[in-house]
Amino acid sequence: MSAAYRCWIAAVSAPTVALGELPFSALSYNSVLNGSATASVDLPLSSFANDTMAIAPGSTVLWIERDGALVFGGIVWTMGGNVAGNGLKLNAGDFMSYYARRVLRSTLTYSGIDSHVIARGIIDAANGETDALSIVGTADTSTSGVLRTRTYASWDRKNVAGAIAQLSQVNNGFDYKLELTLPGDVPTVEFICESPNTGNVTDHVFDLQSNIESLSFDVSGASIVTQVDALGVGSGPDQLVASATQAGSQYSLMQSAASFSDVSVAASLQAHADRLLALSRSTITSVSVDVRTDVQPTPDEYAVGDLVEVRASKGFFTCPTAMRIVQVDVKSSGNSESVSLKLADAAAFATI
Repeated sequence: MSAAYRCWIAAVSAPTVALGELPFSALSYNSVLNGSATASVDLPLSSFANDTMAIAPGSTVLWIERDGALVFGGIVWTMGGNVAGNGLKLNAGDFMSYYARRVLRSTLTYSGIDSHVIARGIIDAANGETDALSIVGTADTSTSGVLRTRTYASWDRKNVAGAIAQLSQVNNGFDYKLELTLPGDVPTVEFICESPNTGNVTDHVFDLQSNIESLSFDVSGASIVTQVDALGVGSGPDQLVASATQAGSQYSLMQSAASFSDVSVAASLQAHADRLLALSRSTITSVSVDVRTDVQPTPDEYAVGDLVEVRASKGFFTCPTAMRIVQVDVKSSGNSESVSLKLADAAAFATI
């Protein structure tokens, strides 16, 4: 049986107060590991709905429920349609896309503070400004056990979403997500950090002979790097530099350099170099699969970040057994629902 969906909208000024339900004909949404999710909804351009509510990109919030559980919440950024076909499409980004449109205007300083605490502090700083959309909560009390030193100077106008991403993208970094719940039919959104950033262990299996309907893959050595230089603050001979090298690699020497011009702490810069090397020290195998929704694991049993077993080797292609879900795409139209997964070799997420 296909899942039951419900779409409704609210205003950014009162994001949990429903203005009305949308008479949609089709929808799609995704979730992305440490990134911003998106959604789109197709509905009639002219119907009973436009008599009772208005949609304004930038100030309308879209919520999507699946079998009574929230699966998407965010801001409608664009809309477009066709008058002759009486069609309208709404395109939304989750609340991380809102923080991608925010900057830090007050200086934040952290010395020897847990990385999860710093990340929540960045969200709190953004939420604390006048007229901010502050629906994302930071009540989570998790810690990483990894202490960091960071300064976000007001004059740098550091992007909020970018600051969190940069903080997480280091050796011994963390994953982050927006957790949606619907207690008492009132949406809540919590910013959640998870450590380590190597994946959530599960017993889920995706098999080409059973629950995988189709599969495509890409194995690339184009980005292999065996030596990374991370460039921090300063210039010329005074520039802060950190290096990471894969000793005894099966590959010949391949090098790259990456700029982190606002990083002034040597240990932080080294963590960035280590992370870049971990992601690029060998071939990258990525797999896209269309999976069945009527057998286990079902869509409500897995999520981005999960470590799963994939059985899909064939011919010249040897599929890594241990892979990590990095994106989930869901489409629903009429009584039909389809789910596609993007997976990456778990070895790419290992700490070095």
